[in-house]
Amino acid sequence: MTHTEIWNLAIIWVKSHRVLIRCVAARYSPYMGCSAQDLESEALLVAYLTLRDLVRNNKDLSLMNRYFRVIFRSRCIHMAMGVDMVHELDTERMKAEQREERTFDPKLDQQLIEASLLCLTERQRLVAQWILSQDIPVNVSLIGQRFGITARGVRKLINNAIFRIENGHHRVCKTVTALT
Repeated sequence: MTHTEIWNLAIIWVKSHRVLIRCVAARYSPYMGCSAQDLESEALLVAYLTLRDLVRNNKDLSLMNRYFRVIFRSRCIHMAMGVDMVHELDTERMKAEQREERTFDPKLDQQLIEASLLCLTERQRLVAQWILSQDIPVNVSLIGQRFGITARGVRKLINNAIFRIENGHHRVCKTVTALT
């Protein structure tokens, strides 16, 4: 089979197995920062790689479901954990480039920031102020190490802080009115 034929077969396979893809990803999707289209694209890549390896190793294509589920589940876990998928990344070179590329005013509007942080809890405010004081962008692992919480806890804390800043102290309640 040629690469084009394998790719077309992968496209057809993904379109016909959308339920399987959603079932495998359902457990991890609340923690993955991706849309349904991103998830389908990731599934397409995994399907292509799986089919390519099956053809290369002269294995039966009926094993596709089994291999796909295992590989796609591990990809979902990686996406949910926020694992950096970039290999051989030179962070020092990137830091130097970022310092050179700064064309914006590094002085942020402190009054606006302070006003926004007032609606946060003490913990959220502490973490937000630490993040804003960093010279370079920080990831959830670094924040978690600094404050002694898991990466998942950091994501939840940041999401809740963003929600509070956007909505103030208002809680969004989904209630059903009683019919009388």
